[in-house]
Amino acid sequence: MAFIRKKSKGNSYYYELVESKREGSKVKQKILKYFPSLKEAEDYLKKEKISIPINYDEWLDNDLKERIEIKLSKLNNLRPLPGDVLNNLKEKFEIDMSYHSNAIEGNRLTLRETWLVIRKGITISGKSLKDHLEATNHREAIELLEKLSSKEEKITEMDVLNIHAVILDKIDPQNAGFYRHSNVFIQGSELKLPKWRDVPTLMEKVYEELNNKDKGIDAIYSSVKIHYDIARIHPFSDGNGRLARLLMNLRLIRGGFPPIILRKEERRAYYSALEKADKGDFRPLTMLIGKDIERALDLYIETFS
Repeated sequence: MAFIRKKSKGNSYYYELVESKREGSKVKQKILKYFPSLKEAEDYLKKEKISIPINYDEWLDNDLKERIEIKLSKLNNLRPLPGDVLNNLKEKFEIDMSYHSNAIEGNRLTLRETWLVIRKGITISGKSLKDHLEATNHREAIELLEKLSSKEEKITEMDVLNIHAVILDKIDPQNAGFYRHSNVFIQGSELKLPKWRDVPTLMEKVYEELNNKDKGIDAIYSSVKIHYDIARIHPFSDGNGRLARLLMNLRLIRGGFPPIILRKEERRAYYSALEKADKGDFRPLTMLIGKDIERALDLYIETFS
């Protein structure tokens, strides 16, 4: 049996491909190869067609994991949730997530202004048409997500393309709902994004993960993978961050959790966590998402108790 082992050296990390063999009553380990990053290790495994299970134990703190499991159990014991109160929470979520997810991407509307645009149809003086469209589009994308969350059939490529089409509706109609047709780069980063011709093939693992039926903590790991893959495949010319956060929520809801919000105030930690994930350390991103899951569970338990 082979596995990847993470090792520290000073303030940095490296990875080892280790082969483990049982000889009689003893288990002997042999280091086969060293890698400076997890990505290089994964690329090597893919090239050599070596399949190794991912060790998720390092992704989430045990204390947080235990709290989430306890609180999820409490919420499940409160089900079925009263429809009228649940609808009020959903309406609050639509506004709050639309505000925070757009603000992370640079939208200039305040939370109050986002509510006025979405609920009252009011035009905010001094704010661009794009700011307004991003708010209303995101609300509509959430409504589509809610329908997909209860879909009995598999989530398909067309479902995801439709969500993206809503995100960029009237903002970039030529690219809304279509994979990018050019190579792109992340400004200020040395990370190389996939070539545009590889996007459809790479997205297959996202669709597979969206249809993963695991519940509970395993659904969290699944949602993190979906979010990271969308962010780093960068399948569209624009709207990838918003789509990643929506699909993360779609997987969480189908995994038994309430929807969560990555807040504008977490933006710096959020981007830092994504950069660490690029180097193979998924713990900061999973912990960030995990804490937001715990916050959502607390809100639901308090509301329905």
